[in-house]
Amino acid sequence: MTHTGRTHARTLALLVVLLAFGFRLWGLTQSSLWYDETFVLHHAQQGPVRAVLGLLAEDNAPPLHGLLLAWWIRVAGPSEFAARSLSMLLGTLGVPVVLQLAHAITRHRATGLGAALAYATLPIFVYYSQEVRMYALAVPLTAGFLWASWRLVITKKGAGAYVVLGLLMLVAHPYAGLAWLVSAIWGTLSIGPIGTSRRNTAFWVANLLLAALSVPIALWALWRVRIDATAVSAVPLAALRWIPVLYGVSQYLGQPWSGLFISVAGASLLAALLWAPFAVPTRRLALRSRSLAWFLLSLSLPVIALFLLTLVKAKWSERYLLPSWGVALVVGVGTGWESLVTPRGRPALRRTPFVISGTALIAMWVVLATVAVGRQAEGTWALALRDEWHPKPDFRGAARYIEEHDNPGDAIVVVGGYATSAIDYYYGGEAHLFGVPRGVHVLDTSQAVDMKDLTILEEEAGPRADQSSSQRLWLVLWQEHLADPTNVIQSMLVGQCQRLPVDQSFTNVGLLLFDITGCRPLDRLAEPEVPLEVAFQAPIQLLGYRITRSDDTWEIDLWWEAIGDLDEDYGVFVHLLPPTSTEPIAQHDHIAGADSYPTSRWREGVRIRDRFFLTVPGGRCRDCSLQIGLYTPEARLKRVDGADVTVIPIPPELQHVP
Repeated sequence: MTHTGRTHARTLALLVVLLAFGFRLWGLTQSSLWYDETFVLHHAQQGPVRAVLGLLAEDNAPPLHGLLLAWWIRVAGPSEFAARSLSMLLGTLGVPVVLQLAHAITRHRATGLGAALAYATLPIFVYYSQEVRMYALAVPLTAGFLWASWRLVITKKGAGAYVVLGLLMLVAHPYAGLAWLVSAIWGTLSIGPIGTSRRNTAFWVANLLLAALSVPIALWALWRVRIDATAVSAVPLAALRWIPVLYGVSQYLGQPWSGLFISVAGASLLAALLWAPFAVPTRRLALRSRSLAWFLLSLSLPVIALFLLTLVKAKWSERYLLPSWGVALVVGVGTGWESLVTPRGRPALRRTPFVISGTALIAMWVVLATVAVGRQAEGTWALALRDEWHPKPDFRGAARYIEEHDNPGDAIVVVGGYATSAIDYYYGGEAHLFGVPRGVHVLDTSQAVDMKDLTILEEEAGPRADQSSSQRLWLVLWQEHLADPTNVIQSMLVGQCQRLPVDQSFTNVGLLLFDITGCRPLDRLAEPEVPLEVAFQAPIQLLGYRITRSDDTWEIDLWWEAIGDLDEDYGVFVHLLPPTSTEPIAQHDHIAGADSYPTSRWREGVRIRDRFFLTVPGGRCRDCSLQIGLYTPEARLKRVDGADVTVIPIPPELQHVP
């Protein structure tokens, strides 16, 4: 390449870097920080040492990003802009690294700009370069590691960089290990059957050293898998079909634009795959094979491996593929563009159609991506994927509304307690802020709200109202179906206390206000109205019940307690039987607890109120019996006395017509 050519290439690379920076700066603080972000900030604000220890104990990713953030906010401060600007800069840093990776794969001095442009503008990379999480760090580290693997395999140099970058990317995010899997298999193939006969000792030594250094990370990851009880994402087979959509523009743009973007990406990848065997001179068969093998492995292995991992721990998210499959995607797309725009070795007359096609693909990609990022900057989501893509919850709006409308003596309860850090980050008032379950910093579906938390609610809500002013309680709800699966807190407040108006709604955050002056103590429903002690042969017992009527509907509330850890998921049947038949007049069967909190997640001491509703004609049933029991798909669970049914007396007022 001539000096002028190198100058032009550097100028274009600088323009792509500036474009990436601008896209990531665009709407940087438009949306509220959400739980994941304020969780990391909460730990980072404790200082570097405590941040590392806290994140190691509670986060699902090693604390490299949290450590950098702790140092960063010491200088820049903890504001939204400062916290997100670290991710913005790290995301922009990915541009030259991706460029170098593409250059290593294609082995041409002038290549890499296409991959850099694709990375700079792809909305999902922009999105995660604006989030206060580890992805903006993991992606450039992984791209750098992949570049080092190419250098190590081709030149047998750079083993130290390979090990260091590999270790750093794993400390940034364990799922970056999917890129290591690709590198290990690709490198083995490259120096083995499809490569030269000469073995690359440096490659094996580097991988063995990296494996040895990664043992503590692997042990920590296995520990996290064992104790992690966070929510299960979509069924993997169903989620697979959303990968091309979520790595496109469909979360911002509807049809036909989202489909057009996928077509552009597919055509660009196809051009790269067709071009890879001819990317180098004919005599360099090994280099041709390496390029094609890398693309094929990088676009298949991470998805397959992640799917297999879900068989061990059923948790899936497209963002786990960002450092591996996502990097391969933008490198492939960009390489496809360059193969069309600069078709080496073709006569000028045959070159023009390729140049026009490549230019059109680039233009359509950039235009659609720009529109999508613009909608993202406005805080717009979920236009085409209403079921799979959810906008960030507006904790900022909810917290500021409370601050503008709170009164002296107010209290704020956050369900679940792990989201308290998000409200606390924004709320600057004097109301007492607390969360239930108490002392929980991370989403954990094994520690859901149960009846004992009503006592915490009563204690934390402040002194009993013995003054002229009313006592008010703000209720903040986020993922309450996971944190409070049996709806203990909200149902008690709605049913017993006076609800006050909140004249504003907030994205993915519920906000309710109650006057609790006349409904104290708030834990009066912690115990059943009619106590029982029915023990079963499994470590669970029925503590009691309550029956209430509203017109033709009976509400039957059952109190259960786990007296040990339960291994199975039990269902509960509630049957209302007439005196002369075994055919129920009304029945309600469902899984004990809730779908998101079945009995297999209960631990010793958990107390749950289960609610059932029966439609009874006329609202009364003379001489009927109410039968209750537990069951599995195989059989009913017997009580310790051998019976498999518990008969509950029906109050007289529900049996006789007045």
